[in-house]
Amino acid sequence: MTSECRPHLPGRAWWQPKVSGVVILLALLTGCASFDQRAGFSDLRAAVKDRGGMPLTWNLGTELDAQVAEEVRELSAGKLTADTATQIALLNNRSLQATYAELGVAQADLVQAGLLENPMFDLGARFPLQGGDPTLELGVALGFLNIFYMPLRKRVANAQFEAAKLQVTGEVLDFAASVRAAFYRHQANEQRVALQQAIVRGLAAAWEVAQRLREAGNITALDLAGERALAEEAKLQLAAAEMARRQSREQLNDLMGFWGLQTAWDVDPRLPDIPTQPVPVEGLERQALSQSLDLGIARQEMIVAGERLGFNRATALLPDMEVGTLAERDAGEWEVGPTLVFPLPLLDQGQARIGRGAVALRRTQHAYYAMAVRTRSVARAVRDRVQGARSQAVYYRDILLPLRERIVNESQLQYNAMQMGVFDLLRSQERQIQTASAYIDAQLNYWLARTDLDHLLSGRLPRSGGAESVMPARSTGAADSGGH
Repeated sequence: MTSECRPHLPGRAWWQPKVSGVVILLALLTGCASFDQRAGFSDLRAAVKDRGGMPLTWNLGTELDAQVAEEVRELSAGKLTADTATQIALLNNRSLQATYAELGVAQADLVQAGLLENPMFDLGARFPLQGGDPTLELGVALGFLNIFYMPLRKRVANAQFEAAKLQVTGEVLDFAASVRAAFYRHQANEQRVALQQAIVRGLAAAWEVAQRLREAGNITALDLAGERALAEEAKLQLAAAEMARRQSREQLNDLMGFWGLQTAWDVDPRLPDIPTQPVPVEGLERQALSQSLDLGIARQEMIVAGERLGFNRATALLPDMEVGTLAERDAGEWEVGPTLVFPLPLLDQGQARIGRGAVALRRTQHAYYAMAVRTRSVARAVRDRVQGARSQAVYYRDILLPLRERIVNESQLQYNAMQMGVFDLLRSQERQIQTASAYIDAQLNYWLARTDLDHLLSGRLPRSGGAESVMPARSTGAADSGGH
């Protein structure tokens, strides 16, 4: 919207007081508008903390940054846990630091909405072709309707600023959950490597025994080749497990912002044990809805759409107006008079802008309802995953693993009594290791489900949609072979 006030002034004595009055008026209207890129960050930090998150710091090149760097060094000095790895990532990941700049952009838009357009000064002269005194024009142009539409603009910008704070809060919570899930996957990979190393050692021992038996003529060349194939396949599986461990370690390095000597961190090579008591999930849907940050974002988007629709309706018929004073000196005489310029709403009465705003508002209403339905569905899916993963992990821990241990012990007794061959004993040990590998997958499924549950209760829908899991490990040919 543009409007102009053009006092064309014949003398400096009249001109200077009027300019001062305009400046004073502008100062009163705009106030002490200033831009602070950290505006909103304190709200973000408090919101993350209230939702079960950890302390946040925005790296802006201050003395606080050195304290944060020291804290990161202290956290990485011992064995990392899921909590310490997440805290390091929240403090040290530069991509996350860049996300905070979205708050500064929204704050800048809010400040801009509260500012008037700068006054425009113009000076014009027309010289008669036949000679004589020139015609002079001198003026200042100032927005007029901007003054009245400023509150509407600020309401739209403020709604957008609140939406930006909610959106960045959600991104921080998503990031923290992704770090925690990556940490559990790396621990599982560490544990799988240890188990696969045990399998390689067992099959190498079986291969050595098979060589001696073949030299004694007690097994065929086919049996010997079979034992060697199992041992070689186990080496390939170990190499694959070590590669997966290196990849998951590098993913954590990326998330924690580590490079160089910082990458020499250590971690407990075993997943945490399954808690003895199940997590209470009664009323999970209700909790998920009441805590849902996604619903808050959808609600704020409705508010933004509503404010924009109100702005479009208010400015539909008269989006622009120019009011001013025209002063012109011609033939040594000054002529002064008012001017008024505004569009006639004959062809465009703002129907398209109002219609688009109404459609946008209706879209956000449907999106809000859909988000509520999805939140309920994801809550049920996560609840089932947590309960199912815990039941499976506990079954492995309390039933299958003790059973496999008993089988190995009984096999050892029979082998000592010369009632079982060495290969049967080795196969029973391999099956025990394979069951332990399946238990690792069950543990990982549980902790990934727990991460999604905590993420849901913090107010965000898990990125997996509540459906992420790891297929349990199956026994390899080494464990399923029939022995000799």
